[in-house]
Amino acid sequence: MLSDTILRKTDFRPMWEKKCIETNSKHDASSDNAKVKVVLFSGGRGSSVLSKHLINHQQVKLTLAVNGYDDGLSTGEIRRFLGDSLGPSDFRKNASRLAGELQTCRPGLIEALDLRFPLNCTTEEALASFRVVGDLTARVESEFPAKLQALLAELNGDARQALAHNLDLFGRELERKGFDFSFNDCSIGNLVFAGCFLKVGRNFNAAVADYCMLLNLPGDLIENVTDGTNAYLVAIDHDQRLLASEADIVDAKRRNHIKDIYLIDRPLTKDDQRRLANAPVNEALDFLEQRSYVPMINPRILDRIAEADLIIYSPGTQHSSLLPSYITPGLGTAIAQNLKAIKLLITNILEDAEIPDSSALDLIMKAAYYLKEKDTRNIPTPCLITHYLINNPHKSSEEVPYIPLGRLESLEDPRLVRVGNYEEGSTGYHDASKVLAPFIKSILQHGGVRKIAVLLLETTSLNKISQTMIEMVRGGIQDSGIDVTVFFQSEEYFSTSFIASLPFKVYQVPTMAGGVEVSMLKTIEGRQFDYAILFDSSGMYKGEDIVNLATLLNQPRLDAIWGSRRLSVRDIHQSYKLRYHHNRVVGAISRWGSHLLSLAYLFLYGRYISDTLSGARAIRTSYLNATEIDLRDQCANQRLLSRLLNDDAELFETPVQFFSMSPERVRRPTIFGGIEALFTILWERLKPRKQARDLALTETGGERVVGVSQ
Repeated sequence: MLSDTILRKTDFRPMWEKKCIETNSKHDASSDNAKVKVVLFSGGRGSSVLSKHLINHQQVKLTLAVNGYDDGLSTGEIRRFLGDSLGPSDFRKNASRLAGELQTCRPGLIEALDLRFPLNCTTEEALASFRVVGDLTARVESEFPAKLQALLAELNGDARQALAHNLDLFGRELERKGFDFSFNDCSIGNLVFAGCFLKVGRNFNAAVADYCMLLNLPGDLIENVTDGTNAYLVAIDHDQRLLASEADIVDAKRRNHIKDIYLIDRPLTKDDQRRLANAPVNEALDFLEQRSYVPMINPRILDRIAEADLIIYSPGTQHSSLLPSYITPGLGTAIAQNLKAIKLLITNILEDAEIPDSSALDLIMKAAYYLKEKDTRNIPTPCLITHYLINNPHKSSEEVPYIPLGRLESLEDPRLVRVGNYEEGSTGYHDASKVLAPFIKSILQHGGVRKIAVLLLETTSLNKISQTMIEMVRGGIQDSGIDVTVFFQSEEYFSTSFIASLPFKVYQVPTMAGGVEVSMLKTIEGRQFDYAILFDSSGMYKGEDIVNLATLLNQPRLDAIWGSRRLSVRDIHQSYKLRYHHNRVVGAISRWGSHLLSLAYLFLYGRYISDTLSGARAIRTSYLNATEIDLRDQCANQRLLSRLLNDDAELFETPVQFFSMSPERVRRPTIFGGIEALFTILWERLKPRKQARDLALTETGGERVVGVSQ
């Protein structure tokens, strides 16, 4: 008997190979420092591309939330044999996939766990395979044990002993129950999981953790949604027929139009099924209600949800893998209480057996229905789902059974909807980067500290520069939560005590180097600033407005903030009175000339910019190229604005304070300069476009690239 091969008592966790230690240590370190905490509701395979993308992202800490209601084929046999266990298959599949991605163990271990016994496998053949695991020198006489032996040969002794120990525990239980088990097409991993279950005192969630430990996976990477108490999934279809098991629900031979799902305390017997098949509908529903089981939620999942930045309802088999998780009492309430998280529902791309003739809208409505515990909880839907990502392939549904959109206009709030081609080629799988990257980047932008360079321009006077910096402090730049570095040019020097008193870094840039004027933009290249504030520090503008510009940049989708003097109506009127009270004709030309430049942008770009000559601007650094933009050029603003508007950049205008100064003290645009600016606007519109938008969108992770709101 198998009990003759009793294993030595030891810690059966596999020893990490050198490469595995390095890889897993990196993952643990990144998890500890992760900025984006993600909970992904998953089945066994439907979320595979998403979980692979997330687990390989260095700034993501992932938790997979899985349920164990699977009862088909070998998993059903495991559940029948143990009697009080949920199904291990979806946990095993996810563990194998993630261990392979993270390289936390030898590939041979994963292959061995995923290896399946052949059809018509006898108990004797299975036990012979068990002996091979514990003793690689054991003689084998059939193909399956030989294949298993070859896979295990590359593993270290502790890894093999750990597997053998769990299989030994299963074998003892098998012997105790009189060898009543069918090994047909059963994976080695399912049997090892059963051994884990027996080893930890028949505690399912502890068995999940123990199985993951065999693969050196982090203990909180894969979690059961519930507390692990056993329950069984059944359903009623639209014809009021009973689907008596999870296996019936996902049966690919039938097109199940499912009306509702139920969790019950024990599987239906053949007599139960026959009686319910002929019973009136109300009697069948009453029976299911009487047998219903209300699982408790896993407290570890509650913790993960409370701290999550991103919660994902993945695609997959809806009625068997996903909706049964959502129905868990307290889950929807816990998700709703986390108001800071993005909650993303990704609809399926293709039909499967349990959602025939369903639209994306149907999947959305069902998810909300079960998250509200069959509409028994009064929870606003936006508290549960903040974004619906719906695939629209623009292909004929006759070629491939794509899920149609449905009447999306019936959704109450169009702000939740994102529609686009999210498929990776024609694979039927989602393009994980296209789906997830914008949201992750958006969270990183919100969670990270903005790095902003402030370039003080139009003066080399230390008095003016110091006045601007003092006004920045009075405006509260030190309390803005933004990493600010100030750059200025002058041949004079501040005292070290003054520089030390400032709550931000200051760099003095020489005006000349090797007989060549030094470019301020060139100075900040390569310093990893998110934005640059280009600020006229001649005395026309108040330093407090730098704080205003910097604070507005907390909206990560903005590419530029444009300070507008014209929006400060009182100041603009006062300025014209002071500057042109001796020559009203020149004043009128100046006033209408500035409007003409604004109208040129409206005519050529479809966007009215009220103050094209502003000296207070904040711009994403990806739009600033020192080889093409010279800030000393009087048409620099026109080149910057044209570049932004050519790329459909997100630009926001805000009023700024300013003071009128005489032409002798500051540089002012002339009539000829205005004409040159007008021609610059026209030329920038007509010349071949060099787009910075792709780079800008990569930096923002903004929702502009997510899809099209309907």
